[in-house]
Amino acid sequence: MRRNVCLWQGMHNLILHMMCSAIAGGIIDRAIEAEDRKHGDFMKIDHVEGYLALSGKTKTYFATAVSLWDADFYVKVDDDVHVNIATLGQILSKQAWKPRVYMGCMKSGPVLSEKGVRYYEPEHWKFGEPGNKYFRHATGQLYAISKDLATYISINK
Repeated sequence: MRRNVCLWQGMHNLILHMMCSAIAGGIIDRAIEAEDRKHGDFMKIDHVEGYLALSGKTKTYFATAVSLWDADFYVKVDDDVHVNIATLGQILSKQAWKPRVYMGCMKSGPVLSEKGVRYYEPEHWKFGEPGNKYFRHATGQLYAISKDLATYISINK
């Protein structure tokens, strides 16, 4: 993936960094440190990894990224998602004239508040009464937001 991205980066204004938050020691930390020494493209954020803190990780990423780099868009992608960088770049370039762009894998539907079911929402209480539905939103696999929104997140973190 790095080879393809680097080739595309040469033709377009693109900064790509791998992002990770704190993990409780061990072999994963050592592997990340070794890969970062080799490629120098990891962005470590001040956040402790955990399923119940996923939205905090995303907010911290966007707030940190907008403070480090001046970009039109900031994108967060899960590590198990394959992204066609050229296609993503084309899609985002068509949105560049719009303020406050929010894109991703959009969904809506019932909020799953029953523990143990697939896609259980640990923060279901944020969505009101049981049986409520999600508003249309991007799921965690991929978020792409404009500089305006990243700045808003940074200010209101």
